[in-house]
Amino acid sequence: MPEIPAPVHHSVILGEGADARILRVTVSLIAQREGHSALGHVVGLYTKLELSADGMDTPVTYFLSRLQGEKKWVIDAKFGSDGYPHYAHGYGERTSATRTIANPVARVLDNLALSLGLAEDIGESVPLVIAAYWPTPRHP
Repeated sequence: MPEIPAPVHHSVILGEGADARILRVTVSLIAQREGHSALGHVVGLYTKLELSADGMDTPVTYFLSRLQGEKKWVIDAKFGSDGYPHYAHGYGERTSATRTIANPVARVLDNLALSLGLAEDIGESVPLVIAAYWPTPRHP
């Protein structure tokens, strides 16, 4: 399965005008993943990223997933810059209200998933179509 040889760094702008902020996005992992949730067997994409802004000594860490057919990246877990767990669910859990990542960050992940061949179709409000599943020990 393609892997990120080194963390990928991007800058994104959130907001407009005087309220605009520049965030640094560092993606250290993005991969196809399968698992079990309250929905049963789930397949999709999984990522770990860090967000930071000027004035932050330590970034905030997010774990996100986007299941086959979903139109948004959902936050599975969020850990503050001090390591405090603000939100923590397992991969692909959708039993409570979902929280999604901001669209500029989602675009970074969508483009990365396409460039690595992890997704055949993905984008803002475009349902995820995962690329042909790579062989794993459980899926020869």
